[in-house]
Amino acid sequence: MKSEEKEVEMQDSTLGSEGPNGSSLMNKLDIGIYFLNNVTHKLSMLILFGIMCLTSVDVIGRNFLGTPITGAYELTGLGLVIIVFFSLGMTQLKNEHITIDFLTSKFPEKVQHLLHALMSFIVLVLLFLTSWQLFEYAKRFSNQTSGDLGLPMYIFAILASIGVLFFALTILLSMFKSVLKVVQKNES
Repeated sequence: MKSEEKEVEMQDSTLGSEGPNGSSLMNKLDIGIYFLNNVTHKLSMLILFGIMCLTSVDVIGRNFLGTPITGAYELTGLGLVIIVFFSLGMTQLKNEHITIDFLTSKFPEKVQHLLHALMSFIVLVLLFLTSWQLFEYAKRFSNQTSGDLGLPMYIFAILASIGVLFFALTILLSMFKSVLKVVQKNES
C-alpha cells in the first residue's frame, strides 16, 4: 500500500502530460535543470575549498615567513563571485532562499500559487536582463585585467552570467510548477 501511495505522490510531483516513455516533460526539465545547477554548485564548493586553502597558506606565509601570496586577495574576491552565482540555482531548487510569507500564507492555496507564479515571472525577467547585461559587460571589457595577476575579467563576467542563467532556469521551472498548480482542478 505504501508503494502505491509513493507512486501516486511521485506522479503528482511530476506535473505535466505523460510522454511516450512514461515520463513527463516537467520531470525531464526538472532533471536537466537540477543537473546543470548541481554541476555549478559542485564547482562552487571546489572553489570554496581552494579559497580556504589559499587563505590559510597566505596567512601562515604572511605571519610566519613574512611573505604573503601575491594575488591571494584578488583570487579570493574573484572566487567569491563564482561561488555566489554558481550556488544560486541550487539554493532555489532546495527552497533555501529567505521568504517572508506571513501575509500570503493566510491566502487560499491557489492564490498563493498564483502570487508565486507572478513573482517568479518578475524575478525571471530581472534575471534574464542581469544575465544579458553580464554578457554585454564581458564583451565591452574584454581587454580589462585584474590588478595583481592580470587575469582577464571577462571570464568571470561570463561565469557569473552562466550562474544567473541557470538560476533563471530554476525560477522558470518553479513558475511553471506554480502555474500548473493554479490551473489544476481540486481533487478533494
